[in-house]
Amino acid sequence: MSIALYFLREYILYINVLFILIIILIEKRNPLYTLFWIMILILAPYFGFVLYLFLGLKFQKRRRAEKYYKWKFSHSRDIIGAADRADLNKWRQLISYLDISSKSKLTTSNAVEIFTLGRKFFDRMKADIENAQKSVNLEYYLFRYDGLGREMAELLIRKVKSGVNVKIIIDGASSVDKSMLKSLSEAGCQVRRFFPWHFLFLKIASLRVNYRDHRKLTIIDDKIGYIGGFNIGDEYLGKGELGNWRDTAVRIHGDCVLELQKEFYFSWGIVNDKDDFDLLELPYRTDSRDVLSPEQLVDATYMQVVSSGPNYQYRTMRDNFLKIILEAQRYIYVQTPYFVPDEIILEALKVAATSGVKIKIMIPEKCDHIFMKWVNQYFAGELIDLGVKIYRYRNGFLHSKLVLADDEVASVGSANFDYRSLYQNFEINVNIYDTAMVKEFARIFRDDARLSDQIFTKQFKNRGILAKCAEAVFRLLAPIL
Repeated sequence: MSIALYFLREYILYINVLFILIIILIEKRNPLYTLFWIMILILAPYFGFVLYLFLGLKFQKRRRAEKYYKWKFSHSRDIIGAADRADLNKWRQLISYLDISSKSKLTTSNAVEIFTLGRKFFDRMKADIENAQKSVNLEYYLFRYDGLGREMAELLIRKVKSGVNVKIIIDGASSVDKSMLKSLSEAGCQVRRFFPWHFLFLKIASLRVNYRDHRKLTIIDDKIGYIGGFNIGDEYLGKGELGNWRDTAVRIHGDCVLELQKEFYFSWGIVNDKDDFDLLELPYRTDSRDVLSPEQLVDATYMQVVSSGPNYQYRTMRDNFLKIILEAQRYIYVQTPYFVPDEIILEALKVAATSGVKIKIMIPEKCDHIFMKWVNQYFAGELIDLGVKIYRYRNGFLHSKLVLADDEVASVGSANFDYRSLYQNFEINVNIYDTAMVKEFARIFRDDARLSDQIFTKQFKNRGILAKCAEAVFRLLAPIL
């Protein structure tokens, strides 16, 4: 027997006790997480040891992120103040909360385009990158080296050789082709991995580990930004095993791009781990109103960035969704591939439903993780009896991350409606406070509903015993999903 195996067999219980003490005394987790991990470590000591080792907190990573969170607060600048628009009165508290909790300013001069199909989204993005004069910054959870990935890599290499500054952040747990990274770096692109995952035998594409950079962000010349659910890869064009890919993203031209740029450089500071904050590049302009034409300014869209991470003092993404739910008076629409709300969000939805707010939630019929179908179904079942309409999207895979309410506010970006996005990952959304834009999102939702099957109460109650058992078992994984 090897020394390592002997050590594990003899001392695993003592190590688990140490883990439990760390969880209780040092990490200060949510009580739900605390109890979850304690039970796993006690009832399944060997499995629990491995699970906690690879999904537990890495203190070095968190300290590094916290350092830049504090820096972000001390270096953020009040570029654009909150607008005094009458129809924003209902959302003024939310705007103020995001301003205070994550230094995200309400921006008032933006032009926005909505995308739901990958081909149109990436064609538009590549055209903008082709026209870039100064800089291209990308931050993505996944960057495949397939057909689309090669096109993007070749384009970025051409631009950096023409003198454009190219910075790329890719999450460290995702599978990335080494030859692509080498080609990009040798050409002059600055490429960084976000918290690289060094355990090669566990680098599986489907593995979901803690504290990931789940953001999907492109910023071009400080003027144009892309944000949403699309990563870079052929599956996002509908060429993967899941077939047609239904997602949501926006192209932003205007003031909000400066706030997105601030968030990118926040991540850039983390991956470079610089000690001298003054050396961090933060390319702000004091006035960006020259970005839009006078005609565009007439119908300019008000927007606010919602950023979140495990190092934040506040749970900004969760609180953003919570505030939208609590303030809604007429309707709430939610699209998400993973409907795994925490207890606070779930109770808020129940209160809203019983208060007369019309709630519609759309989840995929086809899931990319085998257990997600049952977890989604369990939490959907918690709301069906209250009159909430649940839809299963059947036209391929629904990856859209969208929350909207009352034709007044829409939140779109990288954040799913699950514990991982609300508590564990680094995420980024934008809140759009614009009646015309929110109505357009609502129209798209209703079109998607025609490609979906509604789950009715009678149908749900008549599901088989195996489905009920699967829901009961897999819902226990909710705190780590």
